[in-house]
Amino acid sequence: MRVPRFLRLAGAALGLLALAFVARVVSGSVRATEVLLHPPRHPVALSPGQPPLPGSLDVSFVTPDGVTLRGWYVPSRNRAAVVLCHGLGENRTQMMFEAQTLVRAGYGALLFDSRGHGESGGDLVTWGDRERRDLAAALDFLSKRPDVDPERLGAIGFSLGGAMALLVAESDPRLKAVVAMGTFVSLEDELRWNFRRWGPLSALPAIWTMKHAGVQVDEVRPIDGLCRIAPRPVLFVFGSDDPYVPLAHRQRLIAAACEPKGIWQIEGAGHGGYDKVAPAAYPHRLLDFLNPVLMNRP
Repeated sequence: MRVPRFLRLAGAALGLLALAFVARVVSGSVRATEVLLHPPRHPVALSPGQPPLPGSLDVSFVTPDGVTLRGWYVPSRNRAAVVLCHGLGENRTQMMFEAQTLVRAGYGALLFDSRGHGESGGDLVTWGDRERRDLAAALDFLSKRPDVDPERLGAIGFSLGGAMALLVAESDPRLKAVVAMGTFVSLEDELRWNFRRWGPLSALPAIWTMKHAGVQVDEVRPIDGLCRIAPRPVLFVFGSDDPYVPLAHRQRLIAAACEPKGIWQIEGAGHGGYDKVAPAAYPHRLLDFLNPVLMNRP
């Protein structure tokens, strides 16, 4: 039976609309992912009223693949030191509260801009893939410091920075303790969650764009190596209302980690800003976790 002409035209119009919709979703995902690969840089400047780090030095060091990283270092007064790793699209100033807490307790504190951020080199952010080299270079820097015992190094990382710390710790025994805050399960899980609106139609183009840029998406999986960190301890910190790391992902990450591990979910906190929600408890939690390991004291 011959299909009426108006039905054929209507079908063709619907097909064109569907193709236009698909093209729009795919192109939108690609553009958004390009921003994640090349986030805008923010100037390295303290917020109004934010005190500077006492005794901080301007430092720089070079990664194994030749990227120059810049940061601040406060020398240690207790022979222990901690690297602070910021999140996506931020810079070293994001970790000032944590650094102030450490410095008051006598720790050396190294804050640096990871590649593609702040004042550091590089123009591609790879979500923990190549950033592992950044943290390794930071540990090399601390290990050579005369004020630091290289057997007493730790890391505190937020979001992308937390993923960096977990990925490095699984294979680098120099890290004796890790605080991972607001950290994702894996890069693929993170992309599928954040591009979930249209399911695979919006998520897959994001994953493909990352891979096309040279990011080894399948290797950025902090969850896979957690048990290789043990018996060195890990403290997981999450906000109860974190929109970027859903509860199911938090539960998977915590379940995959071997003991010793600590978990602190800050009620009412989102993705970061823990010092604003729990200004009194937060520094105590950090030091209560780090001191027994890096200072060998309760």
